[in-house]
Amino acid sequence: MLNALLDTLLPGDGNFPAASATSTTERLGIHDRFAATIAGVASALPPDFSALSTAQRTAALAEVETAQPADFHAFLTGVYSLYYTDPAVAEAIARLTGYQTRPPQPEGYALEPFDPAMVAIPAARARLYRPTPGGHHD
Repeated sequence: MLNALLDTLLPGDGNFPAASATSTTERLGIHDRFAATIAGVASALPPDFSALSTAQRTAALAEVETAQPADFHAFLTGVYSLYYTDPAVAEAIARLTGYQTRPPQPEGYALEPFDPAMVAIPAARARLYRPTPGGHHD
């Protein structure tokens, strides 16, 4: 049922994988923060949720969202957080946008050359502090 639920929220397309084709299902199941919200949302859905049409699944989810807004919001936070940090989704984002979804270090990012004129006014101001005894002073 969880795969059907996730694929209703994130069905995928030609550019992005469906949620069930990523590690989102497994990661949701082992994530302490989201385990209770999964159970709450799943228990409020019809037992035959997986067999319903996409329109019926969407309507069932809308009912749960209306009845349990806090649980549903927490569930969506978990689903979206884990989906968009999945390596396959990160690769799709990089392919489509050119933005590399990776930590900035140790590789860094290419930056435009720095223009010192941007800080000329604050750099020309007098010091706003009093030097400490024994400290290094320019």
